[in-house]
Amino acid sequence: METLLEKTHRLPICQITGPHGSGKSTLLLWLLKRYEESGDNVRFLGFNDQHRKLPGDLTFPKDQILFADGFEQLPLFRQLWLFRAKRLILTCHRSIRFVPILYRTQPQFLVFVRLVRQLASDAPEESVLRGVYERSGGNFRNAFFELYDRWEQRGTSGDNSLT
Repeated sequence: METLLEKTHRLPICQITGPHGSGKSTLLLWLLKRYEESGDNVRFLGFNDQHRKLPGDLTFPKDQILFADGFEQLPLFRQLWLFRAKRLILTCHRSIRFVPILYRTQPQFLVFVRLVRQLASDAPEESVLRGVYERSGGNFRNAFFELYDRWEQRGTSGDNSLT
C-alpha cells in the first residue's frame, strides 16, 4: 500500500481536506518534517483570519516544495498565484476542484481517546472524554483546549482529577 509520503512524490500539487480541528495542519507539518529530514528544499506558509498575505520574498524554485496551511483563507487571486509552485501541498476545509486529494481528515472519538491517553497519564474516564468530545462537535483542537482548561483548574481547586 502506498504511503502518504510516497503519494506526495507522485502528485506535484495535492490537498489535505477536512473540518476544523480534524488534524489537517498536524498532518501537513508531519509531512514537512519528513521532507526536511530528507534534505529537501521546503517552505511553509501559514494563513489565517489575521494573516492573508503572501510573503514579499516568495519565489518558486523548481526544487522547492511549498506547504500552504489555511489555503482557503487567501483571496482567490493569491490562491491562484500559489499554483505557480512546481510542488504544492495545501490544506483546506472544502476540497478544491481539479486538485488531487492526498488525504481527508475526519475526527473520530476513539482516535481522540487514544491521543489523550498517550498525552496524559491521568486521563479522564472514557465517559468524561465522550462529553468533552461531543461538546466540541468532534473538533480535536477545541476538545484539547477544554481538557487543558480542566488541567489548569485542578491545581487551583485542590482537586487533582480531570473529571
